[in-house]
Amino acid sequence: MPKYFFHLAGEFPAHDLLGHECANDKAAHDHGSFIAHRLGTETPSMVMENNFVSVTDESGKELFRIPLASMRA
Repeated sequence: MPKYFFHLAGEFPAHDLLGHECANDKAAHDHGSFIAHRLGTETPSMVMENNFVSVTDESGKELFRIPLASMRA
């Protein structure tokens, strides 16, 4: 399975050094969305236009930018 990396980008960047194996790009997008929603829900102050999860492939090519969002109403 290919490995994808889920970096936090924006005000407080954090680089994913280990990555996560996903079956395909759609699964990687789904996993990135889960991370973005969990971060936004657990840390609502991080939900800003410039904060997002950057999903990259093994070569470092960015595939998706997923904005942080809270699951709370």
